[in-house]
Amino acid sequence: MTTVVIATSGSIIIGMAALATEGASWYLAARNASTAADLAALAGAGALTRGAQPSPVALDTASRNGFSAASPVQVYSPPVTGAYAGNAAAVEVSIAQTPRLGLAGMFLASAPVVRARAVALANADEEVCILALNQLDLGGNSTTQATRCALAAGAGGINVLSNATVRAATLVTTGACQNCTTGNVWADNSRSARPVIITNRATPVTDPFESLASWTPTPTTCRTVPIGKGNVSITPAQGAICTDLSVGVNDTLTMAPGLYYFRNANFTLQGRINAPGVTMVFTGDPDRVGTLRISDKTGGTLTGPTSSLIPGHSAAQGVVVYRDARSTANGSTRELQLNGGSTMTLRGAVYAPTSDVIVNGNTSLTTNCLSLVAWNMSFSGQESTTVDVAGCAGYTNYGLLRTVRLVE
Repeated sequence: MTTVVIATSGSIIIGMAALATEGASWYLAARNASTAADLAALAGAGALTRGAQPSPVALDTASRNGFSAASPVQVYSPPVTGAYAGNAAAVEVSIAQTPRLGLAGMFLASAPVVRARAVALANADEEVCILALNQLDLGGNSTTQATRCALAAGAGGINVLSNATVRAATLVTTGACQNCTTGNVWADNSRSARPVIITNRATPVTDPFESLASWTPTPTTCRTVPIGKGNVSITPAQGAICTDLSVGVNDTLTMAPGLYYFRNANFTLQGRINAPGVTMVFTGDPDRVGTLRISDKTGGTLTGPTSSLIPGHSAAQGVVVYRDARSTANGSTRELQLNGGSTMTLRGAVYAPTSDVIVNGNTSLTTNCLSLVAWNMSFSGQESTTVDVAGCAGYTNYGLLRTVRLVE
């Protein structure tokens, strides 16, 4: 009798130990499946933001985390269950796996099925008003206000220098963000929270005017612009501007709406400009392309057109300045200067994909629609710049910070 009790007790002890040991392994398997489902759903949603098919990416991610399609792993885009069922911007991943039974098989007919499910949502929910395709420097005693949009940069990163004041909702870069957490960098003027800071991002913010960079401008015959003291009016039909154009402090230039070519010519603004609905294209020989310089004394109105003036390039809608992407004359003497005085209205997009833009004046520039995209950008001096793209909807393009997040 004693032998039977001992044998029975031993079996129970062994069974309990087996269940405890294998129960821990089942718990670990469930946790691993949950992690793999989360990562696979995020990867699939990330593929959506790039215009790719989410299923192959999600399956590959699950496989790399120990769960192959035979587990099985199911990917649904859009999801078929849950709160995001039918949402084309979401990806659902489910994983089901039956662990191998060990000693617990003495007491269980089969192991419990390990299940995990995750849903990730691809968002295009943050506007980018300043996009440096390479590097963004915020220095001097400048103040840059972008509390309702993001400041973005490429591999060159974002550098907050000297006594610069930065107020921005988000700072995002594929490189580093220097002094972004220690300088005078806050989400708003209450100084209660830092911006959302995203560094070493795997993919850069998409250039919203990228298709325009493939365009080859073809300026028309050169013409003479009779700029002198007083008021001067010009129209685009008179031909390309092929010599440097300067508007003095006491001068006023009125530009009729339309497309203006500056061929191997610089345009310097110190006085007033009245230019509603214009697109200025700086082009010519790649090593001689001119540039635009707006001083901090400039006043008046400079706005882009409500529809594209360049046939076949809808991205040019609202573009007020485009400097030819083919330009090789991109040194310090060819920077675009966008200072502008407090009495100047600048509205639209400035696109200089291979050029530098500097803002280094001593006054203030405020606009509710300014989409800046350039290779490098620098804000310095005493300039106070307030930028936003809230007024750009339906008028001109701007960058979008596409993010993905787990929602289930």
